[in-house]
Amino acid sequence: MTNHAAATTTIELGEVKRLATSSPRTGAASTPATDPWSFYATMTATSPATAFPLDRAADGSAVMWLEAPHQSVVVLDRPMITRLDATFDLLESDPPSMLIVRSRDERVWVAGADLKEISQLDNNELDAYLAEGQRVFGRLAAMPFPVVAAVCGATLGGGLELAMHCHGIVASRMSHRGKPYPIGLPEASLGLCPGWGGTQLLPARVAPDTSVQAIASGTPFLSEAMPEGLCDVLVSTADELEAACRTLAPALHPANLPRTIACCDEEMLLAEVDHIRHATESDQAAGVVAHCIATGVKDGLAAGLDMEREGLCSLRSTEHTTNLLQAFLAKKA
Repeated sequence: MTNHAAATTTIELGEVKRLATSSPRTGAASTPATDPWSFYATMTATSPATAFPLDRAADGSAVMWLEAPHQSVVVLDRPMITRLDATFDLLESDPPSMLIVRSRDERVWVAGADLKEISQLDNNELDAYLAEGQRVFGRLAAMPFPVVAAVCGATLGGGLELAMHCHGIVASRMSHRGKPYPIGLPEASLGLCPGWGGTQLLPARVAPDTSVQAIASGTPFLSEAMPEGLCDVLVSTADELEAACRTLAPALHPANLPRTIACCDEEMLLAEVDHIRHATESDQAAGVVAHCIATGVKDGLAAGLDMEREGLCSLRSTEHTTNLLQAFLAKKA
């Protein structure tokens, strides 16, 4: 990871600073709580919006199609989050036997959050935006029927976080165009940290020595070389996705899914956090990622999500991250 010590300044992260001195708690739960997503019920919903298309089959199953007809690719901006919320209202009022989440975009599944939108928000607005995303994603995780993400195409940042809130993930080795695609959490490469649960969910799927390093460095994986556990089923082509989702669904038990940081081996995960913290002392984003993970392990999922929001808002305000975001947006313009 690049050393930015000379180019950055110390940031005030409040509780994030506890990372250097916090000690592991004992007696961590080896399985998730009965309803680890129940705290989302206290959050406030947004106003109604147009739901995403739902294809309902005679067997009671449904396919939700993610789309962004007025944009070049599907991104997680505020309108998309509001549409997800509206779709979940429909699913809760008329539950299917299972739900498959697909994307109409042949280039990406979901390309991540809208960084231009994020860069224009002040810290209070950004915190509210992140909290709303956490609430809506939590609704997906809490669905009482199996939810399977059918991933094909670039799945980055908030896109992977959305997929990991599903109870299962089926991914294709190649995109619709027959090429490998990136899948991961690249936020730290832009001086940020995940804000919708990435630090709390990826370590529950992928071994600590791989997942923590990937989040802290912001390095995505390639679909043709995904680490074990990132997806539940890997198929060769997009044509095989839906059948594989339907085969997987009966084996999923929503009451115990999705897997969260509470399922992890605490000792192994905190050892990797300490390794990252000492190996990347001058990298602010890596330090915040490490603290978010440690907080989730010691204090639970809700505290870990709170720390993601605090850390992302703090990092976003630094000169280093501002410069990285400006360069990224200029390149995409």
